[in-house]
Amino acid sequence: MTEKTIDLNLNKILDGAVQEKFEEEMEAVLKNIHDINTDPSKARKVVIEFKISSDSRRETLSVEVNSKHTTVGKEPVSATLLTGEDSKGVHAKELKSGAKDQTYFDESGQVLDDAGEPVEKETNVTPINKKALYK
Repeated sequence: MTEKTIDLNLNKILDGAVQEKFEEEMEAVLKNIHDINTDPSKARKVVIEFKISSDSRRETLSVEVNSKHTTVGKEPVSATLLTGEDSKGVHAKELKSGAKDQTYFDESGQVLDDAGEPVEKETNVTPINKKALYK
């Protein structure tokens, strides 16, 4: 077996600063992976860069360590907007029902219009007389 001639341990260089930099970058990457607004299957990166320079006699080296990470951007979100113009100006609201002029029920059973606003109860509805229908 060949004798080791380079005695450098990444955990010990710069009193553990390389390990510390790695952990900081890794934490940022892990937080990004656990962010529900990002795609968990896309790759992220942690890069530890060693910049090494020598003196003119090649006897001493200067080592600079930099670190960085690459994360994934948040997934886009989208909405459909209802828009129109009248004498008061231009108007816009988010479409909540799925189709213009369509009403829907919210979780509590309340009827809402296409923009999510409560629908006022009709006051001019005439009840159907069941007896009149079956004569």
